[in-house]
Amino acid sequence: MRLVGTAASGVRAQQIAIDTIGNNLANANTPGFKANQMVFAEALATEVRSGRINAEDENTVETLDVGAGVLTSGIGTNFQQGVLGQTERSLDLGIDGAGFFQVQTPNGEMGYTRAGAFQIDESGQLSDMQGNIVQTNGLIPFGATEIAVAANGDITGVSNGESMVFGQLVLAGFQNPQGLFRNENNLFVPTVNSGEPQVGEPGNITAGNLVLGTIRSKSLEQSNVDLATSMTDLIQVQRAYQMSARLVQDGDKMWGLANSLRR
Repeated sequence: MRLVGTAASGVRAQQIAIDTIGNNLANANTPGFKANQMVFAEALATEVRSGRINAEDENTVETLDVGAGVLTSGIGTNFQQGVLGQTERSLDLGIDGAGFFQVQTPNGEMGYTRAGAFQIDESGQLSDMQGNIVQTNGLIPFGATEIAVAANGDITGVSNGESMVFGQLVLAGFQNPQGLFRNENNLFVPTVNSGEPQVGEPGNITAGNLVLGTIRSKSLEQSNVDLATSMTDLIQVQRAYQMSARLVQDGDKMWGLANSLRR
């Protein structure tokens, strides 16, 4: 029974790993996507007597630690920066360094993302492709031209024939980004583990001593999924899944034989 239970835990864990890697591969071309990482843990081992006499103390018997399988202790996020690919749009923005764009969703909640494909909505605000409002301290006048975003977040352009600064885009950092909760549409939301967002100007240091990255215009951060590594991991996980499934089948056969002997 222990063999079957141990193998079954492996099947469950490897199935989650396959789903996780599959999701990473599906988002290999999604701008700003951060790869998920599986975190495994060994189930509590049980100490059993081996039947062998301890060579150092003949009055004792050697013991063995027999594992009880593997557990999925969590799914982490790889926040390593992806490649900043060049584009032709001035409102395609990438972050060179740490930090997140801060956006407000239609329900009023704040979300944080590295995907910087933005546009100007009807109210003169920057928004992402899902309609979330990018947090800035100004509005862009209707009809403004030559819109550009500087490395420090300044949004500039020409309105009524005059060059001016329309506002500034801010970034947010977290003491523990790994504590962020992954939401839909490439957004992350803070949790107790991540800490509160520390908002500041791009390229500056926040009050909590976090160094924020700078803005790079006409650039989009690509997914940080490594296709070669992910495919290799997928093959290894599939083999581990097959081995665990085979052990479950063999364990069932052994119990079937044992039950037939009892009769």
